[in-house]
Amino acid sequence: MTKFIAITSLIFTVCISAFAQGPAVLQQGLALKYLVQTPTESSQHTPVIILLHGYGSDEKDLFELRSAFTKNYLIVSARAPYNLPGNGYQWYEFTEVNGQHDGKKEQLDNSRQLIEKFIAQIISKYNADPKSVYLMGFSQGAIMSYQVGLTAPGKVKGIGVLSGMIFASLKPMVKNTSALKQLKIFISHGAADQRIPFTEGKAAYDYLKSIGLHPDFHQYPGMGHSISNDVLNDLVKWLK
Repeated sequence: MTKFIAITSLIFTVCISAFAQGPAVLQQGLALKYLVQTPTESSQHTPVIILLHGYGSDEKDLFELRSAFTKNYLIVSARAPYNLPGNGYQWYEFTEVNGQHDGKKEQLDNSRQLIEKFIAQIISKYNADPKSVYLMGFSQGAIMSYQVGLTAPGKVKGIGVLSGMIFASLKPMVKNTSALKQLKIFISHGAADQRIPFTEGKAAYDYLKSIGLHPDFHQYPGMGHSISNDVLNDLVKWLK
């Protein structure tokens, strides 16, 4: 998913406000390369939002949404580890398992472990609150949010899943622990999504409910594989 499709429906005021904050410098030296915006309002317990982009995009994509969040958050947008032709990146290569869409196991595992390590590094480097970390992703990034949140729920307070799905291969790894029951989950999905069908988003919601979780599920009539202004508004409300 390209960076432009990912934010197709966002209102111009969000993008203009984000660009007005000036260009961000790519940060290196941690498990993943990233862009960062530090809080403009001081806090003893700085909450963190870590953004994971979709297939074929990069760290600049979702970072454009940063002005929509309140100024007390540390905003981090990570780059996926695998290169694609044309300067894009991916968290894993696509494959099929028993006729169902999935990702290559070794790449899924590696990306999941890198994200977990990255979370710990960000908390340490920026003196952030380990109990207030939110992992949010779009498309492949949403799938990775499930991969991390459902297998290592103690590392994040909540996950924001924008147009994602749960792979069948992930389910055996999910342990019904007390930490998992405390995980906050936001799900958004367009009813007209042709890349990851709405049925997959709904199936993820049904699965999560079946294991005793209480995700906040939002569907958007007429929306395709994108992030609309309505999605962003609902996501910000969920954070509050």
